[in-house]
Amino acid sequence: MPASLDEAALLLHLVDLVLLVSLLELAWLLLRRPAAIRGLLPNLLAGLSLTLALRLGLGGAGLAWIAPCLMAAGVAHLLDLQARRAEQKIPTPTHAPGPGRQSS
Repeated sequence: MPASLDEAALLLHLVDLVLLVSLLELAWLLLRRPAAIRGLLPNLLAGLSLTLALRLGLGGAGLAWIAPCLMAAGVAHLLDLQARRAEQKIPTPTHAPGPGRQSS
C-alpha cells in the first residue's frame, strides 16, 4: 500500500534529521576530539553515505545520484574493516595443521 503524501514528507524530514545529527556529530568530533576521529571516520562516512542515498532515493533522485553514495558507503565500509583488522593484528595462518596434528 503506497504511503500518503504526509507520511512520505514525514519520512523525508526524519531522514533529514538523521543526516543533520550525523553531521553535527562529525563536526563535534572534529572540534572536540580530533584524535578520536581517525578511528571513527570510515564508519561515520559509511553511515552518512547510506543515509544520503536513502534521502536521495526517497526524494526521487535518479541512479546517477544514488549510485555514487552507495559506492562511497562501500569504500568507507571496506576501509573501516581494514582498519579494524589492522588494529586487532590478526595473524594470517601460513598453513593448516595436517590430519592427526594439533594446532598450537
